[in-house]
Amino acid sequence: MIYLNSVVAFRKHSSDDEEVMSFERVLWIAPDQSYVVLINIDNKRKIHLPYCRDYKELLNLLEVEAASLYFYEPDLKILHPTDDYLNKYGAEREKKFALIKSIASKEPEIYFSVSRGPLIREESERTGTPPKTIYHLLKRYWFYGKSINGLLHDYRDVGVASDKRKISKKTGPKPKGNHNYVITDKDKERFKAAIKKYHVRLKMNIIATHKHMCEEHYNEGFYRKHNVMVPIVIMDNCPSLRQFRYWYEKEYNKKRRLAAKLGDRKAEMKARALLGSPVEAIHSPGALYEIDATPADVLLLSSDYKTVIGRPHVYFVKDVMSRLIAGAHISKTNAWSEAMVALENASTDKVEFCDQYGITINEEDWPCKHLPQMVVGDRGEMKSKNSNNLVSLNVRVGNPPSYRADLKPYIEQQFRSFCGRVKELIPGAVHKQHRERGDLDPSKNSVYTFEAFMKIVILFVLEYNRKALSDDYLVTSEMARENVELTPLSMWNWGAKRSLLQEKPREMIRYILLPKVKGTVTRRGIMANKLNYACELGVKEGWFEDELIEGNHEIEVSYDPRNCSSIFIRLKNGSIIPCSLTTKFKEYEGLHVDDVRALLNFKKKQLKAAKNERYQIESELDAVAKYMTKVERSAMEERRQGEPKSTRYKNKRIKRKLESRLHGSSISWAAKRKTEENPIEFTESRLMSPETSSHTPPINKMQLFLLSKNKERRSINEQ
Repeated sequence: MIYLNSVVAFRKHSSDDEEVMSFERVLWIAPDQSYVVLINIDNKRKIHLPYCRDYKELLNLLEVEAASLYFYEPDLKILHPTDDYLNKYGAEREKKFALIKSIASKEPEIYFSVSRGPLIREESERTGTPPKTIYHLLKRYWFYGKSINGLLHDYRDVGVASDKRKISKKTGPKPKGNHNYVITDKDKERFKAAIKKYHVRLKMNIIATHKHMCEEHYNEGFYRKHNVMVPIVIMDNCPSLRQFRYWYEKEYNKKRRLAAKLGDRKAEMKARALLGSPVEAIHSPGALYEIDATPADVLLLSSDYKTVIGRPHVYFVKDVMSRLIAGAHISKTNAWSEAMVALENASTDKVEFCDQYGITINEEDWPCKHLPQMVVGDRGEMKSKNSNNLVSLNVRVGNPPSYRADLKPYIEQQFRSFCGRVKELIPGAVHKQHRERGDLDPSKNSVYTFEAFMKIVILFVLEYNRKALSDDYLVTSEMARENVELTPLSMWNWGAKRSLLQEKPREMIRYILLPKVKGTVTRRGIMANKLNYACELGVKEGWFEDELIEGNHEIEVSYDPRNCSSIFIRLKNGSIIPCSLTTKFKEYEGLHVDDVRALLNFKKKQLKAAKNERYQIESELDAVAKYMTKVERSAMEERRQGEPKSTRYKNKRIKRKLESRLHGSSISWAAKRKTEENPIEFTESRLMSPETSSHTPPINKMQLFLLSKNKERRSINEQ
């Protein structure tokens, strides 16, 4: 069926034999359906007068698909203007419509040229309006479907948008003064160079950039002052600041202007288009976890409550779909060894974890104990080689670019609410990152230790998981049909029914997440991190006697850097065996690996320093021994002068016994020692005296008697 204001699209062939569409509007249909009145609406700048067409012929064209009914309006802005536009130009529209109102309603006479001319001339004589103006208003009225809004002047469609004007003189009102500078293409090239050099590279503002550009490119010469060449700048012969700023704002959009001012990184965060959604491909819990850490806004005390140890690092692991906090951990540092504990906490049962801190919960209160399909975190932890271990748990790792915290928005917003809640609850909270003179020192109010603060963190997580979701959470029709409560805990439980969550044993998760190192099997145990470890199974199977484990001299070892007391090895059958420190290294039990390395480095450093002083220490004894050897040799040669060499070997046994008795008698506890007021000191001059060195204690009569008796006894025995 054809109706008034229907738009018919006719298929035609152009001069290039390409099929084009021509649109015509139905203005009037004869009551007997013998003909219709149409007007072409292809070009609003050149509107033709309406014409008649046979009604049946038009129906036939529609049936054979040579034409088709089409929804098309040439300009909806004119047909449906804003209230502000109508308030501004509505009165002018009414005046125009009053000129054609009486003749536009005379249908079908107004559509035929025979009767249309007299009607327009009559109206022209009555109103004093030129016929050409009435023709123009009628054609616009018909063009827009006999809508009165079609008579509005289209001020939004002035000029030619695709063509740039080429001007030879300054447009607009005559400027004050003599500034008539016209911008050319060469000026625009200079503008680009100045923006790149001064605004982007040197971070100058637009005013300073314009000034330096004029000094460099538009100077009229130079004059010498202070022994330097100063450029001569005449502002009437330069582009004005207004012209420069106009070009800059037209050439550079908001993002490019911000990038020139603050850099690409900040512009990407503050001025990029926000058209996507972080959860557009996330449909179930466990599909994506976000992990991050931040220093908490609170100062803690040491376990003895005596020392302020600063702000702890709080790790949260958050499920993106449900917004549930799946895991939490606090530490003193920010490293992979701490991030893996948070991931392990997110993937294991929470009842046992909470019980360690005296908090009793049911499994329904914190039900997440599953591994995610993908985890996104900071480049610090997730870019380390240890994060590759997650692949063994069927977990993919995502690394956002540097300085792009907006790519993991939910965990970042979580820290804001957490820190705000901490400031409400805990004394010693840090309210300002940088204190000024006179501000209260928050450390004076600190009362919480690490263990007490962890209880607060757990209770905060339990509280958050039961609270309502944020206002920007997107609710699907399926959630509405099933009347799901909009809390993270309810969303997790609802989504878990339609999600393939994966679980792994705690031992396997820990073994895979822990850092790994090559261990060497020796007789003293498995050497890893310069420490030796052993286990009962290894002793029973003789690993350390053969120095092999399942035929390998080296084996992969997992260790927890926070405590060096044990390591973990994995056998071919898949079993994970813990090994403890050997007796030699029991002193290091319970220490952090970094502490052990510090001790070993201290040992190495001290031994190296002591070895460097060894020669100096030994040189003293070497010097004394060399001199005493010389003195004793001279004394020996003096006493044995004239005696044969054979006397050295006579009566050795008797002499040895006599020397032993003489020495023992002289140093015995019962020996009487002569006391002197000025005892003789052992000095270098006395050491070099031959009288002192060759002195031997005198032999008394009893010792001579015993010596002669021993000689007689020996001769009798020989006989």
